[in-house]
Amino acid sequence: MHINSARLRELRIARQWSQEQLANLSGLNLRTIQRLESGAKISTESLRALAAVFEVPAESLLVGDQAPSQPALAAMRDGVLRGLDFTGLTPRADFWWFALAVTMVLAFAQLFAEVAGPLPLQIASLLVLLPWIAACTRRLRDAGLNPWWQLISLAPVGGILVLLYLLTYPTKAKEQIESVGG
Repeated sequence: MHINSARLRELRIARQWSQEQLANLSGLNLRTIQRLESGAKISTESLRALAAVFEVPAESLLVGDQAPSQPALAAMRDGVLRGLDFTGLTPRADFWWFALAVTMVLAFAQLFAEVAGPLPLQIASLLVLLPWIAACTRRLRDAGLNPWWQLISLAPVGGILVLLYLLTYPTKAKEQIESVGG
């Protein structure tokens, strides 16, 4: 099992504990705490001890076993509310829920366009354009990529596929993003 060393460090610092204090409270060796904060594997006993000290579920301390960032509807709503916000980050799951919402809006507009002419689809396309670009900007930044990669979508067919691939990149560690200057 791999511990989420960043989360462990955050929990310790939030309580203003030194590594030595955490070692004493958890009954673990100071060297064990140091190794765990540098990303070493964790035993079940150590995991239980740390979870008890921090009063969190043991699974929340492991890498990759965290709960999704937001429920689907909350992620869609957040994407709409942050529609013109080009700053910050959007986690991968939240972005794809927002992409689903955009797809559904355009699908419904297409249905109305079949009955009422092309105007509903054109209006819907214009309404989702800027929020889509803003969400892509935040998502690319979250993946540690330059938001200017969106311009590749202007290349016929292949450009959109490349952009969609880039949008699937996992979130970069916060330290890596800050060192790049993002």
